[in-house]
Order: sequence, then C-alpha cells, then structure tokens
Amino acid sequence: MIYTNPEEVLSRLDDLQQGFGEAVATFFPGGSDYRVCFLGDSVWIVKELSPQESQEELWPRFCGHLFAVSSLLQETETRIGNPGLRVIMSYGRLFQLSRPKSWQHPIIAPFAANWYVLTGGSEALAKCDKAEHMGSKGGFEGGYCWHGILEQPNHYHGTPLYSIPRDQWCQPQLYLGLYHQMLAKADHTAELKFPPWR
Repeated sequence: MIYTNPEEVLSRLDDLQQGFGEAVATFFPGGSDYRVCFLGDSVWIVKELSPQESQEELWPRFCGHLFAVSSLLQETETRIGNPGLRVIMSYGRLFQLSRPKSWQHPIIAPFAANWYVLTGGSEALAKCDKAEHMGSKGGFEGGYCWHGILEQPNHYHGTPLYSIPRDQWCQPQLYLGLYHQMLAKADHTAELKFPPWR
C-alpha cells in the first residue's frame, strides 16, 4: 500500500496515532502532553520536561503511568497469541534546543496532537533503541518492563509485566504506587553498552 496508495497509508497512520493517544487517555489518563509516534513495530511515547520541572519528581509517575498502559497492551497481545511486549523506559537530555514548542503553533497543532517529531528527546530515544537492539542477548528480556535508574545512567531494572486490576484503571493518583510496586517486583538488571550519559 505504501507504493500503490501512499495517501491511504498516511491517513491510516494518522488515525492510528490519534486513536492510540485517545485510548491511553481513556484507560489511563494523564498523558495529554505526551508525544506519540510509531517507528517500525515500536511505539514511542515521550514526555518532554520544561526547565522548571523536576525529573526526580516526574520520572516515577511517568514510569508508573506507562507501566499501567503497558500492562493493558501486554494482556491484549498475549490473549491473541502474540509473544507480548518488551517495554523500555529511558530518560536523557533534550537536543531540540531551538523552538522546542514550534509544534504548538496554531497551524501545526491540529496535525501534531499525537505526533512526536524525532528531533527532541534524542538521548532517551537512542538509549531505548540501543536496548531494543541488544535484546535478550544483552539482558533486555521480552515480557519485561525495563526502567532506567536515575542514579545510574545506562542501568535498568527489569520487572515482569503483569496485569493491573481493572479497579485501578482511570486513577492517576495510583501511578506513583505502581512505580514502587514495579521496583519491588524487579528481578533482573541490565546495562547499556553505550557511551556514558549523565
């Protein structure tokens, strides 16, 4: 279809991007400022922090939120016979230094509500990509949520993905608790073989 009807491909991709963002907001709200895009068979969900925001404060909530989303996706994938997910959560410097909010321009915003241009968050995306390429041979097993350790760049805890009870859906106040559950259930560690980042 990419070759025979590229307009249809773009339309379907746009619908998929918007639908994914809306589904995240429906079941596990709180990600209205996330950027969502697709690259190959991977979904990238990115939150950019302003200089006034604290990474130490927001990282646990972000991880808890995405763990909740991942639990739903994992359950859906395995129910239809797929092997499931490998989730990688990374942090890193933002390299989009000039006009980082240009996507919010009134002319662009309607088309960018669920689209993340890969010119920001470069370091975190590179770390996720490297971990994905290392895969199980590099210690990043499938069926796990791999979450970066703030105090140790390039080091990750691995927590087996498990279902979140449905009575916990739609409750953003529980995301911090989910993060601490993730940490308590982590039973693997892995390290990126990558240039050290701070």
